[in-house]
Amino acid sequence: MPIIMKTTKLVTLFIASAFALSSCSNDETLTVPNENAALLKTFKVKRDASGAYSTEFETNSNVKVDKVTNQDVNEFHLYESDFESFQKQSEELFIDGNKLSVSFIDTNTDKKPYISIEDDNITLAKSNSMLKEYSVSSGQEGSVNLAFNVSPQVTVDFVYNEDDNIYEIHLEKGKSTNTSFSRNLTKLEGEVLKIDFINHTDDTSAKTILAKELIKRRKPRILVGNGEEVED
Repeated sequence: MPIIMKTTKLVTLFIASAFALSSCSNDETLTVPNENAALLKTFKVKRDASGAYSTEFETNSNVKVDKVTNQDVNEFHLYESDFESFQKQSEELFIDGNKLSVSFIDTNTDKKPYISIEDDNITLAKSNSMLKEYSVSSGQEGSVNLAFNVSPQVTVDFVYNEDDNIYEIHLEKGKSTNTSFSRNLTKLEGEVLKIDFINHTDDTSAKTILAKELIKRRKPRILVGNGEEVED
């Protein structure tokens, strides 16, 4: 009888130990952080009516942000942190001449979502009476939103240029009552999304179709990517 009791105790101890090890293993599995989780949720670049640019972006919690500015490049480096941080942030953007680049370096995923813009300088942008202000928002899963306001009596036409893979927004003086527009666009994986505003100048001296084509002004020009190279 003592031998049976000793064996029973050993079996019980073994089962209890195995259960404890299994529980610890499960707890460890549940608490391991996802090292590939994206730190950036969404970001927006906008130009206001004064011609000034700024960005708004949202990160996950516990994310440190370092801003690096070099000429026309504005980089935001994102790192995981043990401290609480603001999830929604906004920054004024530095623009050198007529080019602007805003990128986010996600150190958790090695991705580099960016928006690159070619535009007139602030003085000329303010003098453009057709396009008043606009914003480009980039979210998860390749969603891109373009929103903009134009002056009264400006017609707006949306055209997709299949030859150059460019979304074109044609602005021209004409009869129109709508001044606010918004479009949801989809960025394909591995490709750069291109947007051009095409301003049709009202020049009475342009008598031929060729002359009118020459006075179309493509500004601003926008690229939305995720680290891809832009093909010429």
